[in-house]
This record gives sequence, structure tokens and C-alpha cells, in this order.
Amino acid sequence: MTRYWLRALSAHLAQGASLYILTVLGVALGVASVLCIQILNLNALGAFRGSVRALGGDADLVVSGRLPSLDEGMLPAVLAAPAVEEAWPLYRVDVLVDEPGDAPPLFLEIVGADLMRPVGLTRLARDWSTEAALTRPGWVAVSPELADARGWSEGTELAVAAGDRRLRLVVGGLADFRRLAPLASRRLAVMDIAQLQDLLGRRGVISEINVKLVEGASTQEEAVRLAAALGPAVTVSPPDGRLAEAETLLGAFRLNLTALSLISLLVGLFLVHTSVRAALVRRRRELGVLRCLGVERGGVLVLVLGEGAVLGLLGVGLGLPLGYAAAAANVDVVSRTLTSVYLLQEIETLRLPAELFVLAAAVGVGGALVGAMGPALDACRREPRELLAAYTLQERGERHAVSLAAGGLALAAAAACWFVLGGRAWRPAGFVLGIALLAVQPLWAPLLVRTLCRAAPARGLGLGYSLRSLGLRLQATAFAVAALAVAVSMLVGITVMVGSFRATLVAWVESTVGADVYVSATTMGRGDGEGYLGESIVHALAARPEAGRVDRLRRVEVTAAGRRISLSGVDMSLTGGEARFAVVAGDAASAMQAAATQGAALISEPLAARTGLGPGDRLEVATPSGAAAFPVAGIYLDYGSEQGAALVDLSTLEAAFGPGPVQSVALYLRPGHDPEAVVDRIKADLAPSALRVRSNRSLRGEIMEIFNQTFAITGILRAMSLLIAAAGIALTLLVVAREKVAELALYRALGAHRRQIFGVFVGKGLGISAMGLLLGSLAGAALALILVFVINRAYFGWTIRLHWPWAALAGQTVIILAVGIVAALYPALAASRTPATELSHDDVA
Repeated sequence: MTRYWLRALSAHLAQGASLYILTVLGVALGVASVLCIQILNLNALGAFRGSVRALGGDADLVVSGRLPSLDEGMLPAVLAAPAVEEAWPLYRVDVLVDEPGDAPPLFLEIVGADLMRPVGLTRLARDWSTEAALTRPGWVAVSPELADARGWSEGTELAVAAGDRRLRLVVGGLADFRRLAPLASRRLAVMDIAQLQDLLGRRGVISEINVKLVEGASTQEEAVRLAAALGPAVTVSPPDGRLAEAETLLGAFRLNLTALSLISLLVGLFLVHTSVRAALVRRRRELGVLRCLGVERGGVLVLVLGEGAVLGLLGVGLGLPLGYAAAAANVDVVSRTLTSVYLLQEIETLRLPAELFVLAAAVGVGGALVGAMGPALDACRREPRELLAAYTLQERGERHAVSLAAGGLALAAAAACWFVLGGRAWRPAGFVLGIALLAVQPLWAPLLVRTLCRAAPARGLGLGYSLRSLGLRLQATAFAVAALAVAVSMLVGITVMVGSFRATLVAWVESTVGADVYVSATTMGRGDGEGYLGESIVHALAARPEAGRVDRLRRVEVTAAGRRISLSGVDMSLTGGEARFAVVAGDAASAMQAAATQGAALISEPLAARTGLGPGDRLEVATPSGAAAFPVAGIYLDYGSEQGAALVDLSTLEAAFGPGPVQSVALYLRPGHDPEAVVDRIKADLAPSALRVRSNRSLRGEIMEIFNQTFAITGILRAMSLLIAAAGIALTLLVVAREKVAELALYRALGAHRRQIFGVFVGKGLGISAMGLLLGSLAGAALALILVFVINRAYFGWTIRLHWPWAALAGQTVIILAVGIVAALYPALAASRTPATELSHDDVA
């Protein structure tokens, strides 16, 4: 039986090569879309994991402060703990390398370590002189990969910026971090901790203390003991704690991309179904003979599913390189999103771990088997005499069109009722609604096709005839329409969601970003705690003659409600400053007054959604001196962080966390001053300092650029889905052309020209596109509502106002119709070449 199956399979593959090529391509594109997203997801976390492990080394615990920095005087107390075998301090600082030209900014994460102690980073494979590392001013060791890429060698001088300072460093050697962790960032660098502290004027300040415990000590128990001994100003956790935090930070971003990529795979399954169904129509007599020779129903099932599995394997083989190529083409886009929005390391290498090969095989072969299951079950259930007689699946599709549509309506109603009656409390409920919506489209497609095709007037071999003839192959046509509809629904849903988010963000930026000029340190926002402005710069900015009102911002990362959030201090009493915040819960004027005079806080909408806090509640945060509780005076719109943020007055922040420098200054100019001209003057006057000086217009442009980066990756998913749908249209029309060989030959014998038959099939492609567009647009509008009002609220907590980007939707409509026409060209050409002599052959349908 196996030998027969192999021979029969090779013969069928050769006979229907074009059909199987399109099917394999569809499966491959579906696998590629899933694999592309998973490669990017895993490597995004891998880059962060590699850097954490390279720095943590063999540490069992990490002691860090509630604030970005820690007093190194705490080191003796850590070493004094009985279970501590060794401890070593690290000081991490991000610096911006000042390179000529318009190249993207190059940030280095410099790690200051005690290079005299035989622990921690001294285990690096290194090429440097310890004496030079300790005595040469600005000495730094960089990774071999970065040195090779930039053409750096020993003695190369680097001009860098850290905070508002400009520094001169010199490459003194190489530090092979990837020996400790293969995925470590090539942008890691190391230098002596004392020298780094001196350069930044931060002697006595460190970022963390790595701790190695004695053999047999319990990590969990010792973490509790150390935390109790060191006081509330610190946290003690395993090195992998930062990895869990990063996974939480990226969770919603990864989940949404994965869900969208699976839609492309779902579209590919329709192709497998159509291909296997067409093959069974051609092979019915063969299967009937096998049944007569004693082959059981299970044997027929295995034969048909085996063919589907082979198509899946071929799709996996093609999808693996396609997925990797798509990931490589989009790695820069995703990397910029991570560093701009999530503050993780950039993705510098793409690796394919073994589990991704398993995933590709599972989704490709498993999906193909699911697609082939329906036709396979239908074939194995038929009696031998039915298989030996000519039949098509048309009668079945025609008979069940109404009941399938009713089932789809019942499914949609059941999902909606479940959601309204309590399902909304479950966070993934939006995905359940989305899955139900995707499942409804194939159920509604047969009735839609039958209704529209019957209504089309058939006069000659024109467009009306093309539509009427599509209704004669209802099941094949319905599957093509359903595949395209699913792709269109994703396209429309994402387009409306992104357009709504963009319109909301534009309105929010215009109403809240009101200062004329913004000044911050070059490395602000890099998460290293050194992106602050010196006090002299703040005074110089406030004393400028152009400045009317001056707003200062100080930000600290804190733990609240079990999550890391951003707590910012601003001048709440600033005249006209209430326009900076769009308060959506609580009275805006009262909230601002409470924050300015009573130590109250405003919390962002995502934080309120995640914690359930509202006006009248208290926000508890961890401070160096213990827990502090701020009364919640209001909730404000914020689209800068999905994890949540809170605002207090600067004096309130200082009381809780002690005095500290600010990270940003906003200037409201006096009347008559041009912001762009003031920006140029500030840059010239404060040229020795490393500052980012931006006008209101420039800042708004940067915000929108980050927004565009965040959603850029969805473009490849939409493109892949449309390509798969195009393959589905071409496959369906090829099947129709093969099943109607005798009919086409009759037309030729009666005098029909090739161009007329060609036009009929192009009309079929246009008809499938139009019907898929209609069904997909309706479903896409519903999907957009789910994305905007359910999934977004559950996973991000943002309020997005629905906006219909009609221009973008109109452009997509033209593209989709064009896709149908292009996909029909090859089947139309093949059909037009049918000779009249085929009239003497048996009709394969």
C-alpha cells in the first residue's frame, strides 16, 4: 500500500503541478508569517536575556535600588552576610557615540566593574592590559563584533555623550561578552568602575551589586534575609528577574503579532482544502476501484490525509527560508520599536532555535491535515458505487448554503451573548470574539455567493455570465471567497485600528504637548538613570529672556501594585499647566489643585485599568524609605506606556525619594519669539553640553515616527495574507478550468474566441475579489470594533476613538480588486487554450 501511495502521489503531483504549486505556496506563506513573528519575538527576548546573563555571570542574586542608582557603601553590608561568598558592584551607563553623518544613533551600554577582582566581568576573554585599564584616562574595552563593524582598533578615540556631559573615551581592548552569553549585545562595553564614576562625577554611586552565595545556600531564603538586612531602599532578586519583567513588558506586543500571523496561516488552510477537494474529484474512480479491491475506509482516509501531509511538509520546507528572510527584512523595524517603546536591547543577530523548526512543522503539517480533513472524511464515507459514478460536490454545497449561514449567525449570536453575559471579564475574551468572527465568514460565504451569482444577468460571455458560472461551482467558489474575506477582514480591521489610534494620538498630542521648546539630556529615556540635566543648565534655561513659563520633569521608576511604572514629578501649580493632562476621571481643576497642595497623584488610564484604582483610592509605591501612599485625584489619558504611569508634584516626589536632578525642561516662550529660532540659539549657547533641544513641532514629529515604527511590522502580515488569498483565487479558477474542460471545448466548437474565454475567467477572478471584499469588509468592520474597544482595552488600557480612514480603505479596495484580476490571468490563459478537440473527452467533473 505504501508503494502504491508513493507512486500515485508522484503521478498526481506531476499531473496537477500548477494546482499543487499554488497550494504549497499558500501553506509556505502561512508558515512564513507565523515563523517570522516567532523569530522576531524569541530573538527580541534573546537579546535582552543575553545581555543580562553576560553581566550577571555566575551571580545568584542581584541587589538593586528603588532608585536608578545605589550607594556603594552598601557593599560591605552585603559581604558581611554569612551566606555570601562574594559580591561585586557594577555601574551601568548608556552613552551616545557622536559619529559624523546621518547614520542612526549608536548607543553603548558601558559597564563599570572592579577589574582588579577575580569575579564577575573579569572572566571575559579579553585582550587588554590591566594597568592601562586602570591608569589610562577614558580607557574602555568594546566587543570584537562592534570593533570590526566600526573599524575601531586599540587607540581609537570616541566622542560620546552621557546625560548632559560630553566625554572622550579611547578603545583600549576587546571584551568578548558573547563568550559568556552568545546572544549578548555587541554594544556592551566595559571599563574600570572608579574611572567611570569619576568621568560622570558620580563617585560612590553604583547600579547594582551581584552576589554569589556559598554552596548549598537557598537563593530564595537568602534573598529574603538580605532584603530585610539592607532595608526598604533596595530590592534583592535573582538575575533572571529582569527577564521575567521583560517578558511581561513585551507580552501584549508579542501576543497581538502572533494572533495576526495565525490569520495568514488560516487563509492557507483554505487552499489545502480546495486542492485536496479538486484532487478527489479527479481521482474518484481510482478511489472507487481501491474500495472494490478491499481497501477499507480508513485506508482511503490515510491516503488522502497523507497527500495533505506532503503538501504541508513541502510548505514547511519553503516556509522556513521565507520566514527567516521576512524576519531579516523586518528586524530593523522591530528593533527600533523595542528600543523606542520598550527600552530593550536591539536585535543584532537572528537565531533559529530547534523549537522554531518544531513549531513550523506543527503549524504547517498540522494545518494542512486540518484543511484536508473535510474532503478526506467525505471520500472515505462514500460507497464504492458512488465513487465510481461521476459526481461533484456542488449539490452538497448548494443544499447546505442556507443552513451553513444560519449556523454562522447562531455562532456569532452565541459569542456575542457569552461576551455580554460575563465573558468580558476574561482578558482574552476579545480573541474569542475574533476567532468566532473568522469562523463565521466561511459559513456565510456559500449563501452570499449563491445569492449574488443568481442575481447576475447572463447575456453572452460577459461579466454577468462569469458570475453566474461561479455559482455553478459553489463549494470551490465559496472557499476562495472565504479565504479572501478572512484576509480582507484582517486588512480592514488593522487599517481601521491603526487609523483610529493615529487619529487619537494626534488629537492627544495637539492638546497636551503645549510647550514651545523641550530640552532634555541626550540619553534621556535609555533607562540608565544618567539622562539628567545639570542644575546649572536648568537655571540657564529658566533665566533666558525668551522663557515665560518653565516646566521641569523628574522621572523615577517605581514598583506599584506589583509592576514597574513610571512616576513623574512636574510643577502642578504652573499657570495654564492643566492643559498638559487630559483628565478623563475626576474634576480636572480639583485634581490639579489636590496634586499641587495635598500630595495627590494623577494616574494614567492603563494603570487604572490594570489596578482598578480610581479617584478616591490610594496609590502605594515603594520608596527608599519604605512604602508611600498617594491619594488618587484623577485619571488622565496617556499613550506613552502600556505598563502605566503616575504624576505628582515635584515637591511631593522630592519628599518621597529625596532631592534629585530633573530629566527634562519645557519652555513656554514669551509672545513674539519663534520656537525654531530659539532652539537654534539654545543649541549654540549650550553647545558644550550634550542636549536634545526640540521645538514643539519636532517633538510631535518624533512621537508620530515612533508610532509608525510600532505598527510597521503589521504591513508584512497584511501583504502575506493577501498573497495567500491571491493564490487561493488562482487555485480555484484553475480547478474550475480543469473541471470544465468539455464545456470550454464546446464553447470553442460553437465559435467562442480565446479572448472571450480569457475574459470570462478574468471576470471570475474579479467576481471572487468583489464578493470576498464585500464579506471581508463587513467582517473587518466588526473586527476593528473588537480590536479597538475590546482587545486594546484589555491588553493596553488605552481609550481609542473610532476613526474610519476612508482614503486608505479606498486604496485597499482597488488593490484587492486588482489582486483578483492578476490572480486570474494564468488560469484565464490556461482556459483560453482549451482546444475544441477536448469535446470528445469525458468530462472530468
